[in-house]
Amino acid sequence: MENFKNMFNTIEERVEPQNAQLTGEWPAWLKGNLIRVGPGKFDFGDFTLNHWLDGMAIMHKFQIDGGQVTFRSKYLRSDAYKKACVAQRPVYTEFGTHCFPDPGKNIFSRMFSPFEITDNASSSVVCVQDQVFVSSETCYIRRIDPATLDTKEKVDLNKLMGIHFASSHPITDNTGTTYNLGCSFMSGPKYHMVRVPPAANNNLTGSDPFINARTLATVSSSWKACYGYYHSFSVSENYLVFLEQPLLVNTLKLATSQLKSRALNDCFEWHPQEKVKFIVIRKATGEVVKTRYISKETFFVFHHVNAYEVDDKLVVDVIAYERPSVIDKFYLNKIRQNQYSTEDPAKFKRFVLPMISDSDLQNAKEGEELAGLPGCSASAVKAKGPGGVCVCVEGEVIGEPGFDMPIINKQFIGQRYQYVYGTGGYDQGNFKNSVCKMDVDSGDMWVWRGTETQYATEPTFVPRPDAIDEDDGVLLMSVGDVEDGAPDFLLLVDAKTMQELGRANIEGPLPCGIHGVFIPDKY
Repeated sequence: MENFKNMFNTIEERVEPQNAQLTGEWPAWLKGNLIRVGPGKFDFGDFTLNHWLDGMAIMHKFQIDGGQVTFRSKYLRSDAYKKACVAQRPVYTEFGTHCFPDPGKNIFSRMFSPFEITDNASSSVVCVQDQVFVSSETCYIRRIDPATLDTKEKVDLNKLMGIHFASSHPITDNTGTTYNLGCSFMSGPKYHMVRVPPAANNNLTGSDPFINARTLATVSSSWKACYGYYHSFSVSENYLVFLEQPLLVNTLKLATSQLKSRALNDCFEWHPQEKVKFIVIRKATGEVVKTRYISKETFFVFHHVNAYEVDDKLVVDVIAYERPSVIDKFYLNKIRQNQYSTEDPAKFKRFVLPMISDSDLQNAKEGEELAGLPGCSASAVKAKGPGGVCVCVEGEVIGEPGFDMPIINKQFIGQRYQYVYGTGGYDQGNFKNSVCKMDVDSGDMWVWRGTETQYATEPTFVPRPDAIDEDDGVLLMSVGDVEDGAPDFLLLVDAKTMQELGRANIEGPLPCGIHGVFIPDKY
């Protein structure tokens, strides 16, 4: 790990496209754009941000056309970025760094300004109908031009949908409907599941995709002044499911964060004595399923993998940690000293929720097994918990621990599926310097492994045209190489065999993207 810290340096943008140097065989059918976003600028003069997630958002794009690949990158011109460049400090509260005075405001404006949320959208790239946006976990998203990576208008989801924070991972199901999970806290903390219907026709280029967005369901938090942190959720054919987990965001601390010089992470509280609640919503009606599903063990989740229904049961797959210590691993004062803890690796966990009516649950025997999914050891039993009778669920760990950033073939979202892909990222465990594929039924695993100095980001699955098999396609991954003089590159891997097919080497460092999207043959 001698040069591990080099993955977290401030980098320069490369606005004009440059030709990548290709190795291997690139299929002629692979045409489109891989667009990713992540933190890229951590240093402002003599000031350094505290946490990796605080870095100003930089986008990068690989444009792929059979035998040619070009690369470009550009910083998102968010208000947070522009003001930080002037102040040489963050002016908005970021994840691990508190805000500093805005030099564009006088002292009275600073004193009486309301709590302001950052628009540093460094987490995810999202396609909604024909528009492309970058997002984080706040109410602000930014539309971008996918051809040039230019920054366009700021969209305020609070004004449109009444939410203050939103999931980084909206999901579009096989009907073209997009869902996202948000929260509000001005009148008590509440969760909101928002529905964006599909476009009525194919002639809506440039129109507002959120014009018909509506709140499908609202659920009050289990706590009077806190809500459970979330990063993602799941969609099945008939249900939406999210986790109310005991990493709590204290809204009173949040509201006074500017006055008290708190970062967002300073408003988090971990309550390991609490359990995880599975909140299930019917897609057709927005009705919250009355049956209460509560975990036997406490755990923490960033990423849902998928959910699907089988035999009146809802299978929910997640990447789980025993606690949220993974967040603390990314403070820059640690990783810039080549320190990265190997404790608490991520685990693929499968939960089975019996879709049992409240009356049938009352008639069941206490301790009676209700999951009963063949070949699966996940458990769900009737139990007495806080608030009355519930279903106590215990997950099954599948495969080896150590990978996160899970992705599947998008055609199987909400459906029974067989394969998940992920990366060891910066973890030093089983999948160090690796990208993996796992059979979610058997736990069998296949791995592409780089050198000790190569770190792969989240994979992106691109299906082969007219593919029949779920894994018939390729994986695209940005890979940073910290060896002196070694090029960073876009990696191309056969998704069926996990064998390397080729690379697109670039000049200069590649941004450490968090999430991204492949847009086929459009821009």
